[in-house]
Amino acid sequence: MEKYKKFIQKLPKSLRLKAIKALYKLAEGDLKGLDIKELSGPYEIHRCRIGKIRIIFQKKPSVNMIMDIGFRGGVYKNC
Repeated sequence: MEKYKKFIQKLPKSLRLKAIKALYKLAEGDLKGLDIKELSGPYEIHRCRIGKIRIIFQKKPSVNMIMDIGFRGGVYKNC
């Protein structure tokens, strides 16, 4: 099973629903209403904050590529 699916399944229901909703919005390219911040570095990497959960993604013209999802602190180490 993929890492992000396993992570989402372990979340409490309220956080799980918020995370899934944010993932769908990111996949559609609809960033309105999401807490998005650009991370420093040579690539166009951004983070989406949902409480203590962070979704790290790379913003491209045609699609947003999800790179990692996890709790704050540990998720930034893989970028």
